Amino acid sequence: MQVLQSYFTTGLCKVCYRELPSTIEYRSDGAAYITKTCPVHGYQEAMVEKSYEFWDTITQKDPNNPCWDIYNNVSTIEVTDKCNVQCKHCYHDPDNTLQDKSLEWIVTTAKAAPGQVVCLAGAEPTMRKDLPELISEIQNIPYGEYTKLVTVYTNGVKLQNKDYVKELSAVKLSSICMSIHHPNYHNTKVWKNVSSALTNVIEEGIALAQVSFTVENKEQVRHAIEKILWIEEQGMQAQNYCIRSPAKIGVEFDQEREVFASEIYQWISEIAQEKNLSFTKHPNYGSNPYHVGTVLENSLIQVIHWADVSSVDTSYMYMGPWASFIPNTRGTFLIQAILRDGWKKGWWQGQRLVPEVQEVIFRNG
Repeated sequence: MQVLQSYFTTGLCKVCYRELPSTIEYRSDGAAYITKTCPVHGYQEAMVEKSYEFWDTITQKDPNNPCWDIYNNVSTIEVTDKCNVQCKHCYHDPDNTLQDKSLEWIVTTAKAAPGQVVCLAGAEPTMRKDLPELISEIQNIPYGEYTKLVTVYTNGVKLQNKDYVKELSAVKLSSICMSIHHPNYHNTKVWKNVSSALTNVIEEGIALAQVSFTVENKEQVRHAIEKILWIEEQGMQAQNYCIRSPAKIGVEFDQEREVFASEIYQWISEIAQEKNLSFTKHPNYGSNPYHVGTVLENSLIQVIHWADVSSVDTSYMYMGPWASFIPNTRGTFLIQAILRDGWKKGWWQGQRLVPEVQEVIFRNG
């Protein structure tokens, strides 16, 4: 296969997770690839985009854009490893046997976190019985002339309980992020609960920060668009919607092939045309090949491709939300999730971890 064009960048070794000088290659099959050579584990390559033309033209470099303003102001804190469902694409890989961090530890971490907005995530944050108290404590933390704000990233299952939604509203939860997916993603009972949860949040008037959908094909994208239109018809508009590829991080799953941002973008474009809806690339959203800002009618949709250790171009890992999934480190959400996968497998930036020490640090923080 012929290399038509190439340039230097940085990536990670797929075995030991050390950062390596790398090359992006545009090849005659129309795709873009990342190549690198680890001094210990040898030559590696992976497709980063099915369309090198999409990869080459999608990046927006103006730092004055709404996406950077929002996400660089957000820090994610995982408040539990427990979950009430088992999503096949979960970046976290839940463990219901692990003990939760204390409320005091989380509040202290929130005080030190950069930015005004704290996103409480998991696994599934609603597994904590003290979540309302935790939200209240964090939202009383001073931040300049204001206080910290809290959003919760949830699968929505527990929010099918109207009284629980009212409990979150009573502590003045700033907003909710929900992963909706599609009817065949979970069993029928879970989907029914998630649908009820979305209705409850809308009726209670809690702001939707993000509503996200994991998709593997055009029909699942069609469902996501129809759900977005339904939300808008209810008089609610999320700050943004996220239509994303499955993550090859965390939970291991069988996948026929990788889904790239260019494909999701094309599927949305085709469905929008069928429905006579306007669909354009956002003029200045800080887009890059993994994270593309688009506008469907008046709704902001982020098209996301989850890179993994093999395919990540680390030169694009410059934008929040910020996270500290590995002790004493901080970075972008995606790079922290990828490096934590390496940590769990016993590697940290090229160094082999002692399993006993690794286990103690991970369980005790």
